[in-house]
Order: sequence, then C-alpha cells, then structure tokens
Amino acid sequence: MKWLIIILVILAILLLAALVWSVARRKKEESARERASELRSEAAGVSMDRPLEEARAREAQAEADRARAQADQLERQAAEQQRSYDMTRAEEEDRIREADRVDPDVDNTADDYDPGATPPRTEGGEHRA
Repeated sequence: MKWLIIILVILAILLLAALVWSVARRKKEESARERASELRSEAAGVSMDRPLEEARAREAQAEADRARAQADQLERQAAEQQRSYDMTRAEEEDRIREADRVDPDVDNTADDYDPGATPPRTEGGEHRA
C-alpha cells in the first residue's frame, strides 16, 4: 500500500506539472495572439498612409524630372550662347589680326605679338615699337 501512495503522489505531481505547463502555454499563446493583433493593427494604420506617400513620391519624381529637363534646356542654351560668343570673339580677333597685318607700325611676326594690343603712338601719330 505504501507503494501505491507513492505512485499516486508521483502521478498527482506529474498531473499538476502538466496542468501548470498547459496553462503557461495557453497564456503564452494568448499573449502571442494579442501581440500579432497589435502588429496587424499597426500595419493597417501604416498602409492607410501608403497611397498618400506614394502620391507624394510620384509628385517628387515628376518635379525632379521637370527640373532635370529644365536644367538640360538651360545647359543647351548656355552652350549655344558660348558658341556664339566664341564665334564673335574669333571674328573680332580675325579682324584685329588683319588690321595688324596691314598696319605698317605693327610687327605681327614678333614673339610677343598680342592681337588687339594697341601699340602706343608717338606725337606724330606713329606707333612706337
């Protein structure tokens, strides 16, 4: 009979341990369900803002595309203006070189020749060399 009591006590302890384990597991699962529900609610709240954020992102991209196109156009205009200036400056320098070439007072073959540099004139109107 003593063995029977020992076996019943052991069974009661095992049964109690299984019951405690089962309750703890249910509490843990319930806590996990609540946390999952909270995360889903947060995700739903964030997803409500998604269309607005997507629209803002598309708008910002469109603005960047417009700015890029405008910058390209301005760059083309600047390049054209620079080409026009360079051509005008080259034509001016050609005229100055031609004038210096025909001017008997200008040595356009000298090492220090600078087109457009006006040599100083003497009192008689002649250039000093």
